Amino acid sequence: MFQALAAFFGKWYGRFKAFCLLAGAWGFLFSVNSLIGFQAGFEYDDGLVYSTPAFQAAAKDNLEPGTPDYWNSVNRSFNYERLKPVPWLAAWTLKALGVKIAVFCDRGSEGSDSLEASWRRLADYFYFTAAEDAKYRLLEKHRFILYAAPSDAGVIQARKAGVTPLRVRKSPKSAGALESNPGKFGERVLPLSAF
Repeated sequence: MFQALAAFFGKWYGRFKAFCLLAGAWGFLFSVNSLIGFQAGFEYDDGLVYSTPAFQAAAKDNLEPGTPDYWNSVNRSFNYERLKPVPWLAAWTLKALGVKIAVFCDRGSEGSDSLEASWRRLADYFYFTAAEDAKYRLLEKHRFILYAAPSDAGVIQARKAGVTPLRVRKSPKSAGALESNPGKFGERVLPLSAF
């Protein structure tokens, strides 16, 4: 009987020790990342979400692409978009480790208040970049350790800024105009990220 009790307590003591070690490691990583202010960037369109339905909704309204009314319609149609689980989980994992999450949108900022509010739990920063050069300047200026992008242009800007790129696969049904060739620049590709 004493051997059974000793084995029981020994087993649970080993589990408690492993839990304390993991909790301590997480606490250390969270503190270091929070204090240094590391950030990870994720492209919104075809990165975190499949956003083609929002663009199609704006096209149904016969709005001129690129105008403030067009961007207002696209940004307010976020309910039509579909979340991509693997990039979303990757972003939350980094957030749990104390890394600030920045979301990059290749669109105008008109009508973006409701879009930003719907992502406020995950996204610490929202950047609306009209040009790839603006994206490069932001990546270079802040302490980004990772940039997840479906487009070749996003990967190029990350490399140019000295940030580690991570390729997110575009959905095969995506109507996004930016070119995407996973692995073309030797970057790591996030598996199962096309869905």
